[in-house]
Amino acid sequence: MARSKTNQRGGKAPIPAYYKLQMELLKGIENGRWAPGEAIPPERKMAEDWGVSLGTVNRALANLVNEGYLKRIQGKGTFVAGTTIPRESVRYTRLRRDFGDPDPRFKIQVLSLAEVPSFEPAKRLLKMRGAGKLWEVRRLFVNRKGPLMYFISYLPQRLFKDLDQVIAPLMEKMTLYEGIEKKYGLPTIFNQELFSAVAADKDVAKVLGAKVGAPVLRIEMLSFTYKEKPYEYRVSYCITDENKMFREM
Repeated sequence: MARSKTNQRGGKAPIPAYYKLQMELLKGIENGRWAPGEAIPPERKMAEDWGVSLGTVNRALANLVNEGYLKRIQGKGTFVAGTTIPRESVRYTRLRRDFGDPDPRFKIQVLSLAEVPSFEPAKRLLKMRGAGKLWEVRRLFVNRKGPLMYFISYLPQRLFKDLDQVIAPLMEKMTLYEGIEKKYGLPTIFNQELFSAVAADKDVAKVLGAKVGAPVLRIEMLSFTYKEKPYEYRVSYCITDENKMFREM
């Protein structure tokens, strides 16, 4: 039988020092005191500032590293976790003709950014409660030969207030991930994806300059930030007759 966390007088056991420090650091991260990619104070300084041992600091930091809030870089220090997916031009979705080829150059065209009612499966996947609204962001990646990929992203409106004003001016200069991280302080910790081959419908065919019914690669993706919280549901379409989807693990 597990022992009850009470002291001999029947009260609650005192909160461990490492846990208090851990919660204080977590509060600072979530409140934006330290931005994604920013170094937190050295361990010795934290030990002095909080009046605890180095062992206490190390345990608090180790827990936050394991939970994905911090990352340690040997010889440099401990940093607030930023987006962990590759930071190449397209970041995560990359196209190539063959192994070793460079990623194609591209431009981002924002087709639309609008409020839409929540719908399934986005509502379920984003763990939304009630009948909240979504931001729908439609973008097209193009190069000199034409369209490369068509992206439709859905984000909970309550998480991203004034997205149409805050992010819209940046979306043809950087990826959505970068904009979310820079303006809202929410890094992407990990993604989940589902791949399938489908026939292009009228909308997809028109945007990609393909024939209706042409085979396209469809990718559903969920992006997660702190506490494994999903913040984006994305559906992407790509014609892979010339370029192929590239992954580097």
